[in-house]
Amino acid sequence: MEDEVEVQCRILQEEEITALESIYPSQIVIQPNLTGKPGHIVTLTVPVSLSSPITAQLSSISQHASSSSLLPSLELSHLPPIEIRLFLPPSYPLTTPPKPITSRAPVPTQDGGHSSYLSRKSLGKIQEKLREMWKEDKELVGEGAGVLWRWWEWVASGDFFSDLDLLKGDTLELSVPPLIAPSTFHTSLKTYNAQQLHSSFESTAFSCSICMENRKGKSCIQMPGCNCVFCAPCLASCWSLAIEEGTLENVSCPSVTCVKQRATRVPGPASQLSNAGETDPDLVESVVGKELRDRWQELKERRRAEIDPTFTVCPRPTCQAAVPPPPLPTAADLASQSANSNRAIRLSDLGRPTPPSPPKSAQPVIAEDRWARYRSCPKCQYSFCLYCSATWHGPHTLCAFPQTSLIVQEYLSYPEGSEQRRLMELRRGKANLERMVTKWREDEENKKWLESRTRACAGCGVRVEKSHGCNHMTCGRCNAHFCYRCGSSVSSLSKLSPYRILFLY
Repeated sequence: MEDEVEVQCRILQEEEITALESIYPSQIVIQPNLTGKPGHIVTLTVPVSLSSPITAQLSSISQHASSSSLLPSLELSHLPPIEIRLFLPPSYPLTTPPKPITSRAPVPTQDGGHSSYLSRKSLGKIQEKLREMWKEDKELVGEGAGVLWRWWEWVASGDFFSDLDLLKGDTLELSVPPLIAPSTFHTSLKTYNAQQLHSSFESTAFSCSICMENRKGKSCIQMPGCNCVFCAPCLASCWSLAIEEGTLENVSCPSVTCVKQRATRVPGPASQLSNAGETDPDLVESVVGKELRDRWQELKERRRAEIDPTFTVCPRPTCQAAVPPPPLPTAADLASQSANSNRAIRLSDLGRPTPPSPPKSAQPVIAEDRWARYRSCPKCQYSFCLYCSATWHGPHTLCAFPQTSLIVQEYLSYPEGSEQRRLMELRRGKANLERMVTKWREDEENKKWLESRTRACAGCGVRVEKSHGCNHMTCGRCNAHFCYRCGSSVSSLSKLSPYRILFLY
């Protein structure tokens, strides 16, 4: 028959286990003693949840060297659970402490198995803590007491890291298990932490700042960065309206605090082009759907093209996507391009002696990048010229004169040193614009000379210059007869005198 101590111990064991099972029903497994003797075998799976995120630094010891390498640190709030198998004697908790059998802290390995992220020495100290807690209670009260709950809280809160000297200041130092690749261990901890944070968020109730109703996290969305929480229907309505109206700055956190912070930012191109605080496209799609997300990205690209002078817009009316500038060429690329262009051989130069090469200057002269005008639309793959917006005509073919003239006239219409000139120089390049201005001025002077010194043929339009003689001209190209003075066509000989002198005054 059981004595009174064992009966009392059995009652205390049942009360302690029942209390733990009511709070953690799926994390406690009770089995009878396999040897048939009195007592129970209890398996506890204790998840480690820290009160606040902590920086974890992982170190890996090389198999071929004694030096250790540090992996990228990560922020952790949850770590994989610690499993311990205990034997509860019939005289526990009054006269006998619990007896640990095995313990481990499993993480998945590459071959599908598991390894422990804590060393055997650390796990041994965790087991020994059970006996120490039981002895402390016995010395204070005079008899033993249940310590499973107290030990559970010690492990679950992460306090054991300090007792095991794994916590150095505010950094948790963990060693990579020998059977796991460092990157796999890093990914396992990061993935487990993210899963637990998501599970905790879904089971927690939050108050939506828009509708002021309490909802579970599974029907809410948490903004990254500021961690503000809104219910999914309210945030979807807010962002959908902002995208339809084109107010892209409202596709962000709608809380009062965040709106005030955005309103107090110093306006300017630098702040508008910055990606800081930009909403994640995947988050936008999860809230408003793919169709509105595509429209949001299209409007955002157009806004970027309007703000950033280095961007342009695809000239196709059916596209109108933002086209980024090409990567800047290096000095070596430009020098190679210049060397290749100098290899052209003319037939007229074959018989001539090669002139001596000029002495090389100390500073290399960088040639013009002839591909600076080239643009390719990332959306429709249309290749075009930045200056004339026509289909790409190659680096050696000049742009159509009317288009170049419009660009130069717009550039010259702005005062020197003005903001408008600076933006055009950023968009098209200051050196390119200066070359275009010089070429345009030369063409204008040539045009004035042609208009004042030549006359267009009345038949084909070729410019003709009169050196001497009368005003009766015969075009050498189309054989048309016209008056050099007024440019009108002469179709008959009725206006000619017997001496065939034209009298058109």
